[in-house]
Amino acid sequence: MHIALIHYRLLRNGGLETRLFNYLKEFRRLGHDVTLIVSKIDPDVQIDQSIRIEHVNLKRVPKPLRMYFFDNAIGSLMKSDKFDLSFSLGRTSNQDMVLCPGNHLGYLKAMGGKFQSPIDRLNVYLDRNAYRKSKLILACSEMMKQELIDLYGVHADKIRVLLPPIDSTRFHSKGKEQKLIFGKKYGFNQEKKSLLFLTTGNERKGYPLLLELMATLTEEPIELIVAGVKPIDSSLPNVKYIGYSERAEELLWACDGLIHPAKYEPFGQVITESIQCGTPVLISNMVGAKQIVDETVGTVVNSFDLDAWRAATLKFIDSEFAYQPDFAQQKGLTVEQHCQKILTFKNELN
Repeated sequence: MHIALIHYRLLRNGGLETRLFNYLKEFRRLGHDVTLIVSKIDPDVQIDQSIRIEHVNLKRVPKPLRMYFFDNAIGSLMKSDKFDLSFSLGRTSNQDMVLCPGNHLGYLKAMGGKFQSPIDRLNVYLDRNAYRKSKLILACSEMMKQELIDLYGVHADKIRVLLPPIDSTRFHSKGKEQKLIFGKKYGFNQEKKSLLFLTTGNERKGYPLLLELMATLTEEPIELIVAGVKPIDSSLPNVKYIGYSERAEELLWACDGLIHPAKYEPFGQVITESIQCGTPVLISNMVGAKQIVDETVGTVVNSFDLDAWRAATLKFIDSEFAYQPDFAQQKGLTVEQHCQKILTFKNELN
């Protein structure tokens, strides 16, 4: 089978890009011919030489308009090439199936925002066009499926829920056996419970609430470890910033829990990666991954009330949770299972 994978960027940065590399590798392993349609390419990235690359050069197009012109170029390619399956990772409209890893109306609603610029309107236009013209939409969570129905008027029959996959060769619970070693490596306080916050430095992830929370816990044996892009500076004695790490799995093995009070998170792949590493999670009810978080692996807080988060945190650090070494397999989250589901969905198109 000849598969066209569509994504604006080819570079190693971000969850969608990680998923793209997983798709390229797995579909080639299964023996399919793969064409990658892409615009922005990192010259340092190496992929299987058997994968054909269609480069859409948009350097002369103003950045805010590039996705619009990228989508138009895909339309021309779809007419000139014959693919058995065309699959986009988002915001294009000239393919069989499109991922919904998030949507702009849902983001604006959750963040209390309104249309503020032509870019907002363009993003919503691209979303609507993608959902209208694609034969199937693969939502990253039940939360996203409901937003597609409520905010974009998409019929439920056109939507399938496809949770993001986990690289189980990297994220697994065996590393938890070396918790103390990794804790020392990253300077975790062995006398305290360490809660990990992995961030890209933006408010959507809930860092301001975390600072308010930690200010109420200075007398408790709890520390917050912040890793990633540096967010707001803090002088709180129980908050420690350790910088960006390429080895998120080691941080997940080292900590006692992952905390993620996001205002809006369509899925939150770090949640499933944490559980796969044997580390329980404390998350907000605005995280799409909540659908697979039960009392055996974590806690979902149903508000952004500070007192509610304080009570939940204190209960969380004293609770016992169950390790699930085959969590990814049980939930159908391995890369192999995920790609097989995509091929199964393809059969629905015929």
